[in-house]
Amino acid sequence: MSGTGRTGGLAQASLLSAGVLLVAALVGIVNYLGMRYYHRFDWTSSQIYSLSEKTLSILAGLDRDIEVTLFLREDSPLYESSKELLGRYAAKSPRVRFRTVSVDKNLIEAQRLVDKFQLSDPNVVVFESGADRRVVEESSLADFDYSALQYGGRPELTGFKGEEAFSGAILELVESRKPRVLLTSGHGEASLDEPGAGGLSGVAGLVGKENLELTSWASLGQPDVPAGTDLLVVAGARARFAEPELQAFGRFLDRGGRMLVLLDPELAPGGGLLETGLEGWLDAYGVQVGANIVVDPGATVPLHGAETLFAGASGGHPIVRSLEQAGVGVIVALARSVAAGRAPEGAQAQVLLETTAEGWGESDLGNLRAVAKDVKDLSGPVPLAVAVSAPSQEAPSAGMEEEELAEASAPKPPVGEGPAWRLVVVGDSDFATNSLLALSGNPTLLANSFNWLLDRQKLLGIGPKKPDQVRMTLTPGQLSGVTWLVLAGLPALAIAAGIAVHFRRRR
Repeated sequence: MSGTGRTGGLAQASLLSAGVLLVAALVGIVNYLGMRYYHRFDWTSSQIYSLSEKTLSILAGLDRDIEVTLFLREDSPLYESSKELLGRYAAKSPRVRFRTVSVDKNLIEAQRLVDKFQLSDPNVVVFESGADRRVVEESSLADFDYSALQYGGRPELTGFKGEEAFSGAILELVESRKPRVLLTSGHGEASLDEPGAGGLSGVAGLVGKENLELTSWASLGQPDVPAGTDLLVVAGARARFAEPELQAFGRFLDRGGRMLVLLDPELAPGGGLLETGLEGWLDAYGVQVGANIVVDPGATVPLHGAETLFAGASGGHPIVRSLEQAGVGVIVALARSVAAGRAPEGAQAQVLLETTAEGWGESDLGNLRAVAKDVKDLSGPVPLAVAVSAPSQEAPSAGMEEEELAEASAPKPPVGEGPAWRLVVVGDSDFATNSLLALSGNPTLLANSFNWLLDRQKLLGIGPKKPDQVRMTLTPGQLSGVTWLVLAGLPALAIAAGIAVHFRRRR
């Protein structure tokens, strides 16, 4: 009997041991599979914990290793967000590896990196690929609202821009050449060096983040747009372009060039608008520029007149798709209508921005003190921006020599993967000036226009991630009710439950 008992005990012990080992093996397998194959669910309204399609496209196309060093102080309000975001980058691409270096805990390594990267402020994130590197400063990772400082409060985080900054840094490392952007000058255009409200120094900063090379170009007297130009920008011209300049612009587009035109309604003495020469020239490319000033009482910016308004994104075009999905408008000031007209054969014109149905294009420019809609005005929704794209339409000119004719007739390769020429026209340049560029959807519109015109589809659509802030506003009566519920109601409920259990046990 004792032998049988010992045998049974051994059998039970063996089964128990086998069960424990099996459970441990299953737990190990589940953990391994969970580490290798997992899916995260992001239920935040602004998708804070999800990478955009743009970033996923950049990571999927990486052909070289990217080393990232998170060099932020651990007490920084952006440290945890940046660390979590870089972890998602590394999880999506084996080409991305990142590490954290604590300025406070590892002084020797921190000093070595400061010397290596020649940093004046160690509060940065460094991206490396071979001998190339890009440094992202902490100040470019977020937007803050500092209005509470005057009341003794703390700055409030209004938007985390880490993904935009990190993806831009990676793209700069992998791009072989910076696209060249020229901004016309000599016609009253705003200056890239002007830091004032009406200047374009903010555009220069934005272009730098997008890894573009931006310079001014005096077009008057030049026979053609310089070779190697990827994008030509006309921003807020106030004087007329000469006919040879317009012809040079036309040849540039016909060769597969790209143009961004920002036109303001400049009032002429005695009424009407000053002509820049671009109005009729653009009509041949499928863009109708109105001789009016757009007002919209239904979308006026607070504390401003009806001519400063929120323009809504429409049409689902790649330039404005992210704005349309987020419900974010673009602030324009003193704009004119820009509509899709009769485009050249094969061209596609699409409206990007428009007013509400309450807006209109005021055509009585001699009496702007008493503005009222009448039958002569353009009814809303009024279009304010148009994008046009088409294959190259350049045709051989008469009188060419035989060799020139053969060269002109030869097929021209398209730029990138899209149509050969592209054009974006906006009826306002103020949205891109220093006074408005940082507001609402203005920087996204400008950056997306650059990237669409340059066929940089991977760069469309990343914007700041706004943290979810759910606030409960209670009236004094509601606050009093909650107080009594917590201080008296819940304890009374516990006492009543205890009494009920006591009498139930006595029965």
